[in-house]
Amino acid sequence: MSDVVDIEHELAALERARQATKAKLAKLSTINNDAADDYSAAFIDHIVGNTIDKLRQELVVFGRIDDELPWRVGLYGIDSGGEQLVIDWRAPFAEGFYQATLEDPRGLRRRVSYVGSITDLLIEDFVDGGVSGSSPLMAELSRSRGTEMRAAVATLQSEQDRLVRLDPAAQLVLRGGPGTGKTVVALHRAAWLVYNDRRITSDQFLVIGPSDRFLRFVSAVLPTLGESRITQTTFERHLGASDPIAADPRWLDVLDRLEASLPQPTTVRSSGRWIDEPEVAELATRIAALTAPWRERRKIFITRVASMLEINNKEATRVAGSVMPAMGTTAAWKRLTSKASLEALGAPADLIEAWVGPTGRRKPVDGALLDEVKARFEGVTTKYAHVVVDEAQDLTLFQLRAVMRRSAGLTLVGDDAQRSVAEGLGLRRIAELLDTPLEQMDIAYRMSAEIADWLNAHAQANGIDSVHLVGIRPNGIDVVADPGLDAEAERQRLADRWENVALIERSDVWSHKGVEYDGVVVDTAGLSAAEVYLAASRAAHELVIV
Repeated sequence: MSDVVDIEHELAALERARQATKAKLAKLSTINNDAADDYSAAFIDHIVGNTIDKLRQELVVFGRIDDELPWRVGLYGIDSGGEQLVIDWRAPFAEGFYQATLEDPRGLRRRVSYVGSITDLLIEDFVDGGVSGSSPLMAELSRSRGTEMRAAVATLQSEQDRLVRLDPAAQLVLRGGPGTGKTVVALHRAAWLVYNDRRITSDQFLVIGPSDRFLRFVSAVLPTLGESRITQTTFERHLGASDPIAADPRWLDVLDRLEASLPQPTTVRSSGRWIDEPEVAELATRIAALTAPWRERRKIFITRVASMLEINNKEATRVAGSVMPAMGTTAAWKRLTSKASLEALGAPADLIEAWVGPTGRRKPVDGALLDEVKARFEGVTTKYAHVVVDEAQDLTLFQLRAVMRRSAGLTLVGDDAQRSVAEGLGLRRIAELLDTPLEQMDIAYRMSAEIADWLNAHAQANGIDSVHLVGIRPNGIDVVADPGLDAEAERQRLADRWENVALIERSDVWSHKGVEYDGVVVDTAGLSAAEVYLAASRAAHELVIV
């Protein structure tokens, strides 16, 4: 193999890959779709269109790994004349780029890393142990954050990459402190799963974030990674508005009682044949216990009665339909929002009063609880191959159950120290309910070591349930905490220095969850200690507390 490792050789390899990309684009643009039917034609157009969109992304080659040959690693794979010019970062072989170490080189002789334009090389020689050049990670972290999150595929660290590449069947619950890259892991795992699991396509993927501001911030990451058709939304838009009272786990017992109250066994007769009440009761009890929506269980009961009496289903519905009466989402929700019905079901008095009010006239609305009702009585038809939830510490019990119903594949990431919903389960409890290990990340990549240290001290002084952050990037800018400073003047001072700054106040503190800025001024007036922690943790390079 060639031992030449220099910028000129890497630039030449990059240019070859770009030319191969241009050639493939030109070939794709001339494809004549002669499909046999409209469905096939639309499918082919979709595949070709997606491929063209992906290739039109700037071809990012961010390094290479050498065994007997040098292999470039980039945003996606590209070949020319049978020669593999670039390996997709998600391919199994590319794992060595992220996981190889001097102690465990994974069969590699060398790793070369760079970010974006090739101006410097970090060369790690796994044979003689030599390391030269500057760190692409530190160069990237020192840059301005900008108004959108950037894909971190070139600088994924080994502990992040391990989580990204977890088995597709694994459920991931990740607790990470601010700046540790938990959102990076979640979004890159989405792209990795689409590439590596044939059961998953990008349009079968759902990403749920805490706010539209957060979604705008992360909106460029997945398209950059070649996955533009993944749905990104919020819980409010996906399920509907939330009511804190609806998160009470006692609703599970109320719903169980509602279902148990529906069967009304009686002797069933038709055409001179009958089924005695005890046998009807046993049949209804057995079918009611099935794990299927009420609508399906009722159909099974009617079909069974028709068979036993040797009649058709219409006649069976006439004579036995009242035993397991029809009950849809609307009718069930009406009972669940009626004071009289709730009292008849034996619902706790305090729950009833908080839900419908002392007079029973309050008209409560909650998307997650309504989804629970719909699932029980009609079933949920919208399914995804995988669901990602960011800021998952705020998931209520019924939001978690709604997510679980929609997909067997789950990636839930968050930070218990940034919980903004009193009814949120927290990540420890979520991991218990899913019977899956709780992963944790504590290296504060995004923020300076000075900010990480301040957050640790603030959390300890105020009893905040936070991950103890490990700062790795001191930048020499101390955190300023002075209540006598003018907030707007400090914001302007930071704006003169940094591209993307924010003044975070009581009125909008929670809308900044998951978003990051170069510099942040926190106006602590009216903020709790937890809210100060959240606001301060949005800063990457400079933080002022007033």
